Amino acid sequence: MARTVFQKLENRAGFFDILIVLHVAVIAVGMAAVWYMEHYGHIVTGMSNQIVWGTPHVFAIFLIVAASGALNVASISSVFSKYAYKPYARLSGLLALSLLAGGLAVLVLDLGRPDRLLVAMTTYNFKSIFAWNIYLYTGFMVIVLAYLFTMMAKKMDRYNKPAGYLAFVWRLVLTTGTGSIFGFIVAREAFDSALMAPLFISSSFVYGM
Repeated sequence: MARTVFQKLENRAGFFDILIVLHVAVIAVGMAAVWYMEHYGHIVTGMSNQIVWGTPHVFAIFLIVAASGALNVASISSVFSKYAYKPYARLSGLLALSLLAGGLAVLVLDLGRPDRLLVAMTTYNFKSIFAWNIYLYTGFMVIVLAYLFTMMAKKMDRYNKPAGYLAFVWRLVLTTGTGSIFGFIVAREAFDSALMAPLFISSSFVYGM
């Protein structure tokens, strides 16, 4: 099997700098949208008595499920021993963390004020699926960070496969928890179904490929 060698890119083309500027512009537009919504309220996102979740929630759920899917490549290389995917495993883990962080950042908007995040992180109602998901999200971040560490530290390479198995199982649990948010909405007949959890799991696999 050919040996994979990672190296730092020394020469950056002008296209790279253009991408950085474009990303900063997108972030600026996003921050402007946050200010607009905070100023005028959630009604600007399409929320109403009939539509309980607006546009930000659509993006948040997509990013969270896509975070699970983004780990597909890393899982294929370590769990299923398809070493052709190994060079992309690090990027896979980093992308998974970035997508999850982005999705959770969008959900902070739903709290009304960012400082209420402290209340959400310290006060739990374990009868609510949302409380359980806090542990699933933080657990996913910790496990994927440890998984990335086993990829990047040569001395930790022997722990790469066990960490890969743990990350693979946890991502399934996380996606099940996210799907259960919808499956437990008894008042909405379109959502109240045991199929929501497996539907979200299959969606995460599709997004990742």
